[in-house]
Amino acid sequence: MNKINIKFVLNLLSKNEKIGKSDAIEIISFVTRIEYSEVLFSLDNELSRKHFKQIIKISKSVAKGKPLAYILGYKIFRGHKIIVNKNTLIPRMETEQIIDFVNDFIKSNNVKMDILDLCSGSGCIGISVALENNKNINKIVFSDVSKKALAVTKTNIVRNKLNNKTEIVKSNFLDSLIANKNKFNILLCNPPYIDFNDKDVDPTTLKFEPKLALYAEDNGLFFYKKAIANIDVIMKTEEKMLLVFEIGWKQKKHLEMFLQKELGLKYNWKFEKDYFNNWRYLIIKN
Repeated sequence: MNKINIKFVLNLLSKNEKIGKSDAIEIISFVTRIEYSEVLFSLDNELSRKHFKQIIKISKSVAKGKPLAYILGYKIFRGHKIIVNKNTLIPRMETEQIIDFVNDFIKSNNVKMDILDLCSGSGCIGISVALENNKNINKIVFSDVSKKALAVTKTNIVRNKLNNKTEIVKSNFLDSLIANKNKFNILLCNPPYIDFNDKDVDPTTLKFEPKLALYAEDNGLFFYKKAIANIDVIMKTEEKMLLVFEIGWKQKKHLEMFLQKELGLKYNWKFEKDYFNNWRYLIIKN
């Protein structure tokens, strides 16, 4: 086989419509151990036969529909390397925006916060908040019903050296936290929110990602309603508080009706759109 460089491989992968440019760069970075940000500056670097075969093998799996993050075992989330596996959802770009809301809140209050990453999965939300706000965090609790997902959370905590600021709690949503009388300044939650009857779910998501983290009862609204109904129980309402939920883009209207009935004017709440102009976040403050 003639000598092959990174430029040739990038061009080869780009011919496959199921592999985006960022994925192609990520594959090359993973195999060659060249930093993702350096790949495009290394186009003339020659690849060994072994590396070329690895890249082709991975690209074929992606072309068949398997998510790249599950193949590589990680996903870059806000520039942080988050370990994932079949027991956790793959962190998505839309979820990154949650950290922006938190960062603004922490910056404006400038006190040490107790934070809950509820339905934590891989822990990508809480870990990103911890890494970006280290001085203003007292403790972050990561809670999930899945023991296997929490094992992934633990791995990410250890990798990022956050052990002294974190705690892991296995809980059926809020049950154990309420029983232990835990209270927080900030609650962050990307819960299961897909209606069991929703026919528009991406086939790849259905095939590979954990069903436990996808579906919820009550037309996908079950976990939002339970969390909102327990604000006074789980939050430090006498201090500044923030709750941020990721929601399904079709759920705004139904959640508005519930909020008006459950909260009225007791707390301030609003909806925000994501980068793709879809209603994606519910934010509640006091």
